[in-house]
Amino acid sequence: MQLLGTIKKTARGTSECIDRTKGAYRIYFSLGKDPETGRYRRSPSRRVHCRSKNPKNWPSEVAKALEAYRAELEGASSRDNGPLGLSDYADRFHANRESTMGSPLAYEREGLDIRHIRELFGNPDLDRLKSDDVRAAYAKARKEGRFSESEIRRIHIKLKQIMEDAVDNDLVGKNPCRGVKLPKQNVEARKALSVDEAARLLAVLLEEKPSSFITCTMLLLLCGLRKGEALGLSWEDYDPDARTLRVVKQYTSDRTLRPPKSKMSRRKISVGNELADYLDRWKAIQRSEFDSFAVGQTGETPIVHSIGIVDAADGKRALVTRMDGHNYSRAFRLFAAKNGFGSFEESREVVGSDGVKRTRYTGYSGLKPHELRHTQATLLVGANADIKTIQARLGHASPSTTLSIYSHFIEANDPKAASVQSAERLKKRPFWASFSNRHRFGKSLRRMAALVPLTDSSWHLTD
Repeated sequence: MQLLGTIKKTARGTSECIDRTKGAYRIYFSLGKDPETGRYRRSPSRRVHCRSKNPKNWPSEVAKALEAYRAELEGASSRDNGPLGLSDYADRFHANRESTMGSPLAYEREGLDIRHIRELFGNPDLDRLKSDDVRAAYAKARKEGRFSESEIRRIHIKLKQIMEDAVDNDLVGKNPCRGVKLPKQNVEARKALSVDEAARLLAVLLEEKPSSFITCTMLLLLCGLRKGEALGLSWEDYDPDARTLRVVKQYTSDRTLRPPKSKMSRRKISVGNELADYLDRWKAIQRSEFDSFAVGQTGETPIVHSIGIVDAADGKRALVTRMDGHNYSRAFRLFAAKNGFGSFEESREVVGSDGVKRTRYTGYSGLKPHELRHTQATLLVGANADIKTIQARLGHASPSTTLSIYSHFIEANDPKAASVQSAERLKKRPFWASFSNRHRFGKSLRRMAALVPLTDSSWHLTD
C-alpha cells in the first residue's frame, strides 16, 4: 500500500495565506494523477506560522518550509514499498477525512492531535508499535509536563482511532492502544447559577445601558448559546415575528465564521418575550449608532458588533466587525467582579505603550461565560423539560451527551419527580392510565429503560 505515491522533482508546491495578520500559511504539493482513479492528488496540507514580524520576510520563510516539506515527502515516497511509518499513516488518515468531517474546525483540531502524536512517538514502523511503547510515551509526557492529562486523553483517543483504521486495512494485526488504560478522568460537576442568582444577573443586565456586551450576555443566559454561536449571529438570523433565532454559524477564536460544532448545533430556538423585546430595542439602538457613523445596518450585520475607526483613501472610515471572543471574555470578568459574581486576586496600575495608565487585573475566580449555558440547562431541568427538548435547545449531538453533562442536575431534581408519584396521587389517577393495557405499558417502559439503563438489578418487567 502506497502512502503518497512518488513525488516528482517537478511537483508544484502551493502556499495559501490563511491569516494575513499573524503570517499563517497552508502549504501542500500536487502529486499528479492517480492511475487507478484518474483523480488529481495532493499531499496532506501543513500549517506554517512565520516567525518574523516583518511581512516582507514571510515569502522566504514559506519557501523554506516548502523545501523542508518536499524533502519529507520524498523520504516518505522512498519508504512506500517498505515499512509504513506511524506519522506517515496518520497524515494520510487525516488527509482522507477532510471532505467527510462536518466542521473545518474539527478537522483543524484533528490535525493538532496528529502533530502531537508525531511529537510523542516520532515515525516508528506501524507494525512495531506496542502497548508498552504507548505507555512509555505517555509516562514521559507526564514526567516532562509537556501535555496535560486531558490532552493525553485526546491524543490517545485519536491514536486509537488511527490504529483501528490500520487494523481494518490489514496493516497491523492488533491495535496496541486496546491494552492501554488511562487514569480515570475526574469530571468536575458543571457550575451554574441558581434560580435566584440567575434572576439577579438578569435584573443587573436589564438595568445596564444596552450594548453589544449586554446583548451577548443575555443570549448566553436566556438561550444557552455557546459564546461563538452568539458572536456569530446576524440580524438575518433573528425572526421578530416568529420570535426565533437561527443558529447556523459560529465566530471562532481565530476571528473566522465557521459552521457550528455539529449537525445538531444547526438549530432554530424560540426566544422569550423579554429577550425578544430587548433585541427589538437593541436593533433600533444599533441602527441609530451606525447612522452617526454613516454605516448601514443590513441583514448581514452582526447582532453583537464591534466598531472602530480606520484610515481609508478618502479619510477616516468606520469599520463594523464582530466582537472578538477574547475581548468579550475580558469584559465579562470585569462585569462579574463589579456585580458580585466574581473577584480578582490583584489589581495594579500599569502604563501602556501609548503612555496611558490602565488598571491590570489578575487572578480571576468566579462566573465564566460558558456557565451561563449550563445555567440555561439547569433552568430547563428545573422546569421538568424532557431530555430531547434540552438537547435540541443546547445543540448537543445526542441525548447521551446531555445526560452525561447534566446528570447531577437531573439527580438533584429527582425528589420532585418522586413526590409526583405519592400514594394519594397514584390513587387518583394511575400513572399507566394513558395506556390501553398493561402490555403496552410494559413495552413502553422497557423502551425507556433501554435509553437510561436501570442500575438496580431488582427491577424486572414481565408481560
